[in-house]
Amino acid sequence: MTANGLRGMGTRLRVGVAIVLIAAMAAACGGGAGGSDEDPIKIGVVLSLTGVFGPSAKYVREGYEYWAKEVNDAGGIDGRKVELVVRDDQSKPAVAATLARSLVDKDDVFMILGPYGSGATDTMGAALEQSQVPMLATIGSDSAIWDRRKLTWTFQAFPSSTYDHEAFLHIAEEKGAKRITIINEEAGFSVAAAKWASTEAKKSGLQVQSLSYPSESHDFSSIVQKMKGFKPDAISMGGYYEASVALTKEMIGAGLDAPGYHFIQAADGVTAEALGEDVDGIIGRSSWEPQLETTKNEEFTAGYEKQFKRAPSYHSAAAYAAGEVAQAAIEAGGTDREKVREFFATKTVDTVQGTYDVNEKGQQTGYKYVGIQWRGEEKVVIWPDDQATDEVVWPKRKWS
Repeated sequence: MTANGLRGMGTRLRVGVAIVLIAAMAAACGGGAGGSDEDPIKIGVVLSLTGVFGPSAKYVREGYEYWAKEVNDAGGIDGRKVELVVRDDQSKPAVAATLARSLVDKDDVFMILGPYGSGATDTMGAALEQSQVPMLATIGSDSAIWDRRKLTWTFQAFPSSTYDHEAFLHIAEEKGAKRITIINEEAGFSVAAAKWASTEAKKSGLQVQSLSYPSESHDFSSIVQKMKGFKPDAISMGGYYEASVALTKEMIGAGLDAPGYHFIQAADGVTAEALGEDVDGIIGRSSWEPQLETTKNEEFTAGYEKQFKRAPSYHSAAAYAAGEVAQAAIEAGGTDREKVREFFATKTVDTVQGTYDVNEKGQQTGYKYVGIQWRGEEKVVIWPDDQATDEVVWPKRKWS
């Protein structure tokens, strides 16, 4: 063999040894970003700490923080502490995707707990599919995200927004409503929910007025005028929180009052602050309430109030529940991303929000909404009947 041949063989041997060593190191790390047994488990969090979603997203952050503190106070997961690496997407889905990539590439996080909103969930899901990093979509309610593309690393951890209006439709029909206005934001989750609600309302014999508004709209005067002409006895609003409160205030100012009024995010913890005494009688849908008989609910509610000096919202509970699912997955599969992904895809977990369970696409089938109604500064569960803590008040109290 020539000298060049020997040199070539030596090069190939060195490359082969290097490949074996790299493979061994990857196996020791359990599939990526797991770190050593002494290192904390780094979990990325992308949230709308600023921007239009900020008031609601703060509850999500607190839910994550409460879960992480509880885990770490108990000694961690298999002896390893949890470290949350939090980034602000400024309520912009494009920024959320960039931050997700950065968390993986620069911060070396093991997995991600999802953002606030379906828009950011969509962009982050696409980015993490390329990186093959698992994510729980904590407030990703739009099930169509998983219909538009195949996502094998992102899993819905919130009830589907398709059924945002379901509780109110049942109540309106039961109370004899004849004319209903269904309003949607021109965003995927809201459009799908309004379409489902309109179809179901018509099946029940209701006359339906369908109205919509552009995302980030601030002027609802034309919608209010159209409703005044239609004279509904039930109104159901299906947009994000800021727009819902703005529309409600325009309705109050214009003297538009209906016996039944619902907006999907009315159960949010800051609604009473925003509307004052006019919150009384407003109906909403919720993924969680403190009165529900779910796993660890009393303990979670009391502990959260002690830490943050206020009651949790359903956003807080959704975040805590996502932490519970992540913890169960890591306890079962360690910090092997593929094993954790498989756990998210195939296992059920009883959480404070109910039972986590997804279908073959990764869409949530276990978590369900309940209907709530404000009574002064408190909320009661009014639907479904087997979980209700009080009767619905219909017609609601007149605006002040």
